[in-house]
Amino acid sequence: MSNSAIKVGLVSFGMSGRIFHAPFIEKNPDFELKLILERTKSISKAIYPHATIVRSFEDLINSKEVDLIVVNGPTYLHFEMAKAALEAGKHVVLEKPMTATTKEGEALLALAKKKGLHLAVYHNKRFEGGFKTVQKLLATKRLGKVKECHLAVHRFRPDIGPKAWKEDPYPGAGILYDIGSHLIDQVLVLFGWPLDIKADLQIQRAHGQVVDYFKITFLYADFKATILSDMLTQERKPTFSLVGTKTHFVKFGHDPQESRLAQHPISWEGIGEDLEENYGILTHHDTNTKEKITTENGDYGQFYANLYDVLKGNKTLIIPPEQALDVIKVIEWAMEAGITRP
Repeated sequence: MSNSAIKVGLVSFGMSGRIFHAPFIEKNPDFELKLILERTKSISKAIYPHATIVRSFEDLINSKEVDLIVVNGPTYLHFEMAKAALEAGKHVVLEKPMTATTKEGEALLALAKKKGLHLAVYHNKRFEGGFKTVQKLLATKRLGKVKECHLAVHRFRPDIGPKAWKEDPYPGAGILYDIGSHLIDQVLVLFGWPLDIKADLQIQRAHGQVVDYFKITFLYADFKATILSDMLTQERKPTFSLVGTKTHFVKFGHDPQESRLAQHPISWEGIGEDLEENYGILTHHDTNTKEKITTENGDYGQFYANLYDVLKGNKTLIIPPEQALDVIKVIEWAMEAGITRP
């Protein structure tokens, strides 16, 4: 690959494309947003007038103008789109979750290796302030020995949403894949592979067809980590809670990057800085004193900065695709518990 900017083709200009990918590709001088697939609309033209709109996936992957394809369409299309892009000789960024099945993920890994291409998976919550803060607390051993961990994403969306690929029973649909893939990834990064898991998956909303509630407990030798997400919670609940032998850390609120990236034009100054009201509280067991913990700054742009170095042969991926595949393995493991309907 030459020293010129890496030219990128974007599969979709929906929420994922508009908020999580295009802004960082555009902002990073080492990348050039060259092609955007919009089958019927031309929404991207007002924001990225220099990018060419293409009307078919085939035109996108077969173009000699792009080096990298961002596959950010529906999960059930991830495998076939990534496979086609790799076969066309393009590096691939896959939006999380990697694929709907472990078998599909393994096939993509094998194909990328055969072709000598890079396959990166966009688990962007690794670059959020809350998670980075927890990583720092663990690295500095401020909690002592962790005995219990809770990670949660609560929402209040009692009605079935309009996005059919998220709400209809397509492969990879439901919040176990959507939100669960993030939380599973975080637990595996923090604590590694568990000895066992216990899973409770439910369809709670009337007329629901896919999992809209999950609670998964990861069992380790001397502690447990639990992740939970649902669509029927209105009250404010913690997003992070970790109990250690020295202290107990609790944090509320969600990373502000998504909401700030949804604004146009984007104001980049302080985009990853948390609201002070959402800073975590560390309670010391021996004195019962409370300490406010400033949230680390989040930065989704780290993903593309790392990817550039990888494509230039200077570094390895922060998120190896094998780790993204482990997330799918845990999802399939949890699905063996079955589903409870309302």
